[in-house]
Amino acid sequence: MENGYQTKDIKGTANKMQEPKPSGMKAPQNMEDGAIFEKDGMFFFKWKGGECGYHSRSDAEAGLKKLSGNGES
Repeated sequence: MENGYQTKDIKGTANKMQEPKPSGMKAPQNMEDGAIFEKDGMFFFKWKGGECGYHSRSDAEAGLKKLSGNGES
């Protein structure tokens, strides 16, 4: 053992933690599979955990139709 080794008492801090600030993010709306929504000028829909994006609503509808099995190959 080393000579002159001493232990120190550890005291807790007097400062309390501050409450977290609110994030300001909006809750997602209508995010079930197949719901088409617009974000930043593009059209998206969620499908089986993924998100598909298109430049127009008609393209998004065609893509959704194809993925859901109701469209042409």
